[in-house]
Amino acid sequence: MIQSMEKEKAKKTKIIVKAPTQERSRQTVSTILDACSRLLVSEGFYSITTDKIAKEAGVSIGSLYQFFGNKESVVQAVVKNLMEEDKRIMSEKIRTIFPLPPEQRVRAMLELAFETYRRQYELRAKLTTIQYYVADAAYISESIRFFQEIIRYNLPQIPGKDMDKLSYIIVNAFIGLANTMAIDNPNYINDPTILNEMSQLFMKYLDIPVENKA
Repeated sequence: MIQSMEKEKAKKTKIIVKAPTQERSRQTVSTILDACSRLLVSEGFYSITTDKIAKEAGVSIGSLYQFFGNKESVVQAVVKNLMEEDKRIMSEKIRTIFPLPPEQRVRAMLELAFETYRRQYELRAKLTTIQYYVADAAYISESIRFFQEIIRYNLPQIPGKDMDKLSYIIVNAFIGLANTMAIDNPNYINDPTILNEMSQLFMKYLDIPVENKA
């Protein structure tokens, strides 16, 4: 039964039928993904079809099927684009954080994570419950490891602690909290109180003294 489900998922999530090599083809794929993103926000995953995506994108259904095998593969590409842009933003902006003192560095990393997660937040909320169904599991795992390595490198060294495990817990704790917020309390992503509470949570977990501003 499990093997059958895995085969069905693999069949549904084959991502690119033909990789876009020319600028015109890349623009067509980009237009399709933008259209799919809009439909995910307005209608949700289970209401959209490849016909709707093609119509929204202003392309023929044949043009869509040149690059994607089905609806799931289009959404898979949307997930990948979103995560690749997250990686780019984190990689660029994390450079300014490393020189900070430990108590400021953790807070700054969390602020950057919140800033990155706010991008296309409505789309993220729609993808949260289905991204592990449509996305390639190996790609998701690889992406999470990427963020773990960034956090691992920028965390202050804590004697006697396994820093790989610490970064694993911190990254997955943030993802879990952020995904839950996206579903049931989307306004929390802009709430400074939530940011403060999460900062204290991670600072206490890492046993880093909170800076006394009094």
